[in-house]
Amino acid sequence: MITSVRNSRVVEARKLNRRRERRATGKTTIDGPLLLREAIAADIAISEVFALADDEETVGLAESAGVELLAVTPDVLRSLASSVNPRGPVAVIAIPPPRAITATDAVLLWEVRDPGNAGTIIRSAASFGFQVLASRDTVDLWSPKVVRAGVGGHFRTPLIEDVTGIEELDRVGLVPLAMTTRGVAIGKVDISDPTPVAFVLGNEAHGLPAEISDRVTNVTLPMPGGTESLNAGVAASIAMYLRMSRRPQ
Repeated sequence: MITSVRNSRVVEARKLNRRRERRATGKTTIDGPLLLREAIAADIAISEVFALADDEETVGLAESAGVELLAVTPDVLRSLASSVNPRGPVAVIAIPPPRAITATDAVLLWEVRDPGNAGTIIRSAASFGFQVLASRDTVDLWSPKVVRAGVGGHFRTPLIEDVTGIEELDRVGLVPLAMTTRGVAIGKVDISDPTPVAFVLGNEAHGLPAEISDRVTNVTLPMPGGTESLNAGVAASIAMYLRMSRRPQ
């Protein structure tokens, strides 16, 4: 039983809350039984699982997957988790190797900073058949908070980080559509074409830089209720659903 937050295994796992450490080690942490089940099902490499001694579900999962289980106290578990009141285990996993952008529908996060928005978009992308791209200044897609908000989507859809510009979309034949408040309403823009598209979403406070929005078609969601805008996670999810519903079969 690990009882101290200063235990070396706990300290090393907690370091993964930092982006620099995740990049250096190629690892991150996940918390909760659902994400642990998803990681096991996706055959993700799991280094260790921290759990309460009476967590029988996690004991069974760890044994079935052949993963080392470390029993900890509630205080130690709280120190490791990305949530305030963790429901279950915290596991250290290997981040899957980087992928290349492909000629399939995508959503590009450009300087999106909120972990909840990023996680929601990843969850929706996994549901609607999109790959997720992110610029270098976007929140780390593998941060524990983003992974928690993604509710397993990270293990079901390609994630490509460190995108440097829309030229990378052009090279694989993706048509970029910038989501702004001043664009052409989706519905008036044909999104049923077989050519794959990439919805581009900007920073929550500042939107997209002119270097992107001035170069591509701008689209928006019609909102007859008069709302100025939707948050990035909701807007992206609706756009992806609309594209999926009109995507050639």
